[in-house]
Amino acid sequence: MSSIEYYFELYVASFIMWSFLMVFLFNLVKKSAFPKGDTALMAVSLTIFLFYLFSDPLIITVLGFDILHSSVTYLFWFSSNLVCLLIILRLTSGTYLGKLPAKLYIIIGLTVSMLLFLAMHIDINVLMNYEPWWFWTFYSITVNVMDVMMIIALLTNKDFLGLLGCYRWVFETKQSA
Repeated sequence: MSSIEYYFELYVASFIMWSFLMVFLFNLVKKSAFPKGDTALMAVSLTIFLFYLFSDPLIITVLGFDILHSSVTYLFWFSSNLVCLLIILRLTSGTYLGKLPAKLYIIIGLTVSMLLFLAMHIDINVLMNYEPWWFWTFYSITVNVMDVMMIIALLTNKDFLGLLGCYRWVFETKQSA
């Protein structure tokens, strides 16, 4: 990997983390404008921002750890997303998806990212694949798409891809059958 690719990856990760900060600040301002409103979206935004902050490769590199060249990198990110997801599920346990559509997008985004992190760990550290192949490209694109999807969901709190409608259709069809 060239140094340009290395630094590009670092800055893309930092940009995503910065975007989650902006989403949290946006939701904080929105909450302060309507103090009696629900705090779930703001809490989810803060949780994701903090977890992305503490797993950001640039921040970790500044602290003296070279996480991008470690054998536990993908397991670290997998674990971080798992803990983040569990905390978000706990924070939003009483909130319905209809009231907080962003919750479904966060669950899907973190779960897909976790599965990809685990698959990358297995591919590199168990199967010992060191040459790039189509899955690595799929991983890179999908993880970033999931991050952007979560950012948009936290900004809008809308079902912009129709996932909530699909979720309801699947589970209402199963319950009525």
